[in-house]
Amino acid sequence: MSEPSLTRRQTFGILGGAILAGIGLMVVLYLWSGRETAEKPPTASPDSFSLPPQSQSPYLNTGPDSQYIGSAACAVCHPGNHKSYQLTAHSRALADLDPKAEPPDGAFDHKLSGRSYRIYRQDNQLHHEEVLRTAEGKEIARVDLPIRYVMGSGHYCRSYLVEVDGFLHESPITFYTEKNRWYMSPGYDFPRHWGFERQIRIGCVKCHAGRVEAIDGTVHKLSIPEKAIGCENCHGPGSTHQTARRASPVPPGTDDLTIIHPAKLSRSLRESICASCHLSGTASVIVRGRQATDFRPGIPLSDTLIHYRFDTGSDQMTVVGHVEQLRLSACYQKSEDMSCTTCHDPHLREQPKDRVAYHRQKCLDCHTTHPCRMEQTARLKKDPADNCAACHMPRGDTEIPHIAFTHHRIGKHSPQTPTAPARMPQLIPIDENPHLTPQDHQRNLGLAYLEISRSAVYARYASAASERAREHLEIVRAAGLKDGETAAALADIYWKRHDFRTAATHARDAIDAKDTSPNARVVALLVLADCERQAGNSQGAIDALEQLIRLDRFAEDWRLLGVSYLDLNQTAKALPAFNRALEIRPYRNTTHLGLAEVYRRLGDSVREKDHLEKANWLVQHQQD
Repeated sequence: MSEPSLTRRQTFGILGGAILAGIGLMVVLYLWSGRETAEKPPTASPDSFSLPPQSQSPYLNTGPDSQYIGSAACAVCHPGNHKSYQLTAHSRALADLDPKAEPPDGAFDHKLSGRSYRIYRQDNQLHHEEVLRTAEGKEIARVDLPIRYVMGSGHYCRSYLVEVDGFLHESPITFYTEKNRWYMSPGYDFPRHWGFERQIRIGCVKCHAGRVEAIDGTVHKLSIPEKAIGCENCHGPGSTHQTARRASPVPPGTDDLTIIHPAKLSRSLRESICASCHLSGTASVIVRGRQATDFRPGIPLSDTLIHYRFDTGSDQMTVVGHVEQLRLSACYQKSEDMSCTTCHDPHLREQPKDRVAYHRQKCLDCHTTHPCRMEQTARLKKDPADNCAACHMPRGDTEIPHIAFTHHRIGKHSPQTPTAPARMPQLIPIDENPHLTPQDHQRNLGLAYLEISRSAVYARYASAASERAREHLEIVRAAGLKDGETAAALADIYWKRHDFRTAATHARDAIDAKDTSPNARVVALLVLADCERQAGNSQGAIDALEQLIRLDRFAEDWRLLGVSYLDLNQTAKALPAFNRALEIRPYRNTTHLGLAEVYRRLGDSVREKDHLEKANWLVQHQQD
């Protein structure tokens, strides 16, 4: 699962309040000698900033007029294809939760965070519970929520989503099939993890669902018309095809251009379909004017999304980086048509009884005249099943804990772990988009470096990446390209440098822009809210935060709203704001301090003392 919500938390950290001890984000900036130069692109004419055009296609369902109709409509005329697709893992990527189909109840303690977890059923619902207690057994915090969706086919693991006030969040609990146990979800196995606050945005769920849409411009209040991956994810929207075929059959001897047939596409376009979910670079940027869900089969993925990688290269396995791994293979490079579907059948006639033999035959289809160089006796001693993939596509560690995935770079593998370069390498696009202007290229590169600066994985590069992002984006703005994403990015950069006046200017530009995505808008609103408070304008902060809390469900938004109300002595309004922040994330000492101040003003010394004690305990035990 992609982690856009993680980006936001790392970007903003804990905001200071007037009643608190000024907690800020100190960013140490350094200049790296020898870093790339952000060259100024040529001055552009006014019409240079029209939106990048989409690649042309002979297929009629690649345009905006063709609508999605759902797999059930496809199955009416194609029952055999639909039945065969149901045998694949893709068909089970996301589903409404059925408590009867889930693993047994369980419980475990997580030593790194000090929290305890319980999985149980009640009133025909599966619940996940997270509790934090002192060594003496006093309860400090508790979150207990029913599960809404199950994500994943269950072949490796099953992760879970909760829905609160219409907003989707990830559960910190996952069931790992191979280990037959409940444990922390991927990306949660560390001391001060997300709990139930991690937001599930379109970018997280679009590769698990057939169709997903944001509701009312929000960040993670989503409508999912079709749960699991369906026919149209690979064949494109079906309305044009449905209308045409109801009117008349395909003329003899002609191709049906009303629907995508992936097998008839060029290798690059065929790959784009798989790469839309199975290619993940070091950073990725949505093309200006596009949305995350705009990609359609038959069109290059780079029309919608640009993936970047470091120019150093790496053999390290990534869970969603299969396409890039495959492209590094000699098998792929020496073939004109090898692609994902060479080995992966999207329509299984039946489940293979012997998976090793099934995939070994895939290798032998091409390697009958170039067999393995290891003598057969030695091979069988090493692997009795004579499994080609065991050596040439080994299973190994990924960036997701507890899971080993098959390495998709076919070839000889070294057990050595690649070492990170001392200095940050340059980012380069994995696939080029020929329609982009120099300004758009530089914009995208700046946004990609900003993503690196926000990533916990590349924390060692944060300052250098932030500076590179600023250089690229300032040049783009100076050239006249002033889209909402660029403005929000610059607001974020200058806010973290405590240049609040400049940050506020860029934040207002992003908020006023019509093309600002919901993800960028929440960044701009939170930056503006804090800048307004820094300038002594608490009402201005409240105005921004009131917009923000309608777009996402995030504890720090509500806590800052409570602080702003206290600034204006509006205690009655501050109380529900702090309580909502505590409901979302009950481990934040600053929220308890805010509630203690509210109850002090209300004259409730008992509750004031309780929250002060909890805040003190959370600080002492470094819980947040």
